Amino acid sequence: MMNCRYPQPDSSLRLFCFPWAGGGSNFYARWGKDVPVNIEVFGVTLRGRESRFAETPCVSATETVAEIASTIHSEYGEKPVILFGHSMGALLCFQTAVFLKTVYGKEPQHLYLSGISAPHTESRRRESKDLSTTSDEEFEQYVKELGGTPPEILENQDLFKLFLPTLKADFTIVNQIVSEPPDGHPPLSCPITFFDGAEDNVHDYEGWSQLTSGSFTLYKFPGGHFYIKDEWNYKRIIEIIRKDFPSSFGC
Repeated sequence: MMNCRYPQPDSSLRLFCFPWAGGGSNFYARWGKDVPVNIEVFGVTLRGRESRFAETPCVSATETVAEIASTIHSEYGEKPVILFGHSMGALLCFQTAVFLKTVYGKEPQHLYLSGISAPHTESRRRESKDLSTTSDEEFEQYVKELGGTPPEILENQDLFKLFLPTLKADFTIVNQIVSEPPDGHPPLSCPITFFDGAEDNVHDYEGWSQLTSGSFTLYKFPGGHFYIKDEWNYKRIIEIIRKDFPSSFGC
């Protein structure tokens, strides 16, 4: 379930990147050649896409997070890890970090989250919807209104129908990741950095700062929900990670 196009067996740090709804791990594949040799990049491949296309997409956030965390711990856990996630990927990223800490006693070094409000915020509650009885037509309208789905999928009916099972599964997972506000004891202690597109829907980024006792940093980039596909923004994200982990990047 991990896509590593540029293996670095001598790396000192591993970066795991989580996809947005309907997305895959291939978007992150190039990251492995753009960071120095002592960081190894993995894209998380969920069921029902890319190399796992034949598998039925999972509709359980709990099961998905447990599978990802177990794989990281059992197969890659001998080195420190950092996590990056955009949109749905940010929610899965956060839940995986909490699982790694509470179940395996190993908290990531840093979380890089992007493009979505924190799970305990009112804005996440407003966006959440039970999709169990939603027709395909109603679901299509829902994702169009919500935003966050690549336009190339929404604008092509054949492509939309092909991705429909995966999209429904992913948005079902997204809508399950809604939580109560922290009770004064944040679940994490690692730093959290939040990235966002300046022209995207307004996200409650301050909510993320309440989920860690560590530092919180915000960066806004030009562009909408998929600002991360812009070359300048991509290079800036890599540079920010480089500054956060100078020894890991050979600086």
